[in-house]
Amino acid sequence: MSIRRGLRTTVFALAATGALVVQAGVAAGAAPAASTPGQGAASSDNQITLTTWDGVRDFRDGKTSNLRPGAKSGLVLRGAGETVEYTDPFGDGTPVSYDTGRWTSPVIEAGYAIDESISSWNADTPTGTWVEVEFRGRKADGTWTKWFVMARWASGDEFAPANGRAGDIHRTSVNGQTDADAYLFTDTFVAKSGHEPDAYQTRATLYRPEGARVSPRLDALSTMTNEYLPDAHYTGTSDFTLGRAVELDVPRFSQNIHRGEYPEFGGGGQVWCSPTSSSMVLYFYGREVPDSELEGIEAPNGDPQVDYAAMRTWDYTYEGAGNWPFNAAYASTFGLESFVTRLRSLAEAEKFVAAGIPLIMSISFEEEEMPEAGYGTNGHLVTLVGFTADGDPIINDPNKASNEAVRSVYTRENFERVWQTSTDGITYVYHPKDVKLPRNLPGATPNW
Repeated sequence: MSIRRGLRTTVFALAATGALVVQAGVAAGAAPAASTPGQGAASSDNQITLTTWDGVRDFRDGKTSNLRPGAKSGLVLRGAGETVEYTDPFGDGTPVSYDTGRWTSPVIEAGYAIDESISSWNADTPTGTWVEVEFRGRKADGTWTKWFVMARWASGDEFAPANGRAGDIHRTSVNGQTDADAYLFTDTFVAKSGHEPDAYQTRATLYRPEGARVSPRLDALSTMTNEYLPDAHYTGTSDFTLGRAVELDVPRFSQNIHRGEYPEFGGGGQVWCSPTSSSMVLYFYGREVPDSELEGIEAPNGDPQVDYAAMRTWDYTYEGAGNWPFNAAYASTFGLESFVTRLRSLAEAEKFVAAGIPLIMSISFEEEEMPEAGYGTNGHLVTLVGFTADGDPIINDPNKASNEAVRSVYTRENFERVWQTSTDGITYVYHPKDVKLPRNLPGATPNW
């Protein structure tokens, strides 16, 4: 089944090669954009905005309840606070009482009708603790949607600690959150036509077992919003702005050498493109999984860190490792700053590569749309590592038979088109704090 965005249609697909792709057309599209200097023919008026609260100073803009600055960074629980019960739907059925604290963002005025939103976060969750992230929108008539649960996240998988204390919850998205205003598709808020918000709030609730001293820590929270644009808005290939070849030395990992491994986590190559791509970028920055964490993982063809990443990004409701924010949150546990956004063109992506930042991109395509790939996919994640002197993207594509075959060069015209028209440019951005992001395009809404 091919994924294409069409008005008032919703399509789900889980690709043989990898990741979740959920797309919903919910509003009439805008007129094609004019070219912008330095960006070529690619549309530049796409309304995409990323708002990030990073660290205690930024969190002061919002409201806190029972939270305080942590010893190192971020926000942690202050005291007992409000106590709530939660029963892990994938646990043994025993409710657990948790002390909680909450941070709520200020009201963010988008300046346009919000059709879609994705939140991502950087957090530390010691065993037994977890974080819930929510989103709500304010509609044009001033009324608010309900709070939609974007995620319930724990980084670990120690579900039954030997000390008998409460263990980790199974990280999960939350199904069934559809009402008159919006749909929540795994990791994406999608407004219904006529109910689009023009402002929003995001909030995060921190949980720890009642009476425990250890606390989760919220380091950063990002929310991306965007207008829906139909395929017709894509007006052509962007200009190559670098004017030279550049290639980052990103390790090459194949998802397919893991076929058949850990069927309870999707069986290797079948659904592991997202954690495989995340692992490539982590190892590029030298953020390797400690050997002690890899002990006991069975990966007969090597690269047990990919199996580990699949386990630690697994969404137990979605039953996949392709939840976009879960991958970004996993990267943050290695000390990277991470978020999910949409980019408008490869011309924007070039700025990241020039800054030394590889990008993970979500795509889907029929084989005839990008024949140089040698396959078609209903949803896949690949890593952009550079550009040739002609401006073609150099891609570490995990859907190859071996690590040696992962490096691929795809035609700029084909790759940019399928990336933009299938997922509207969904991109994971991971970077160390000392590797600065490039500047946003002048005259466009800031999408990183």
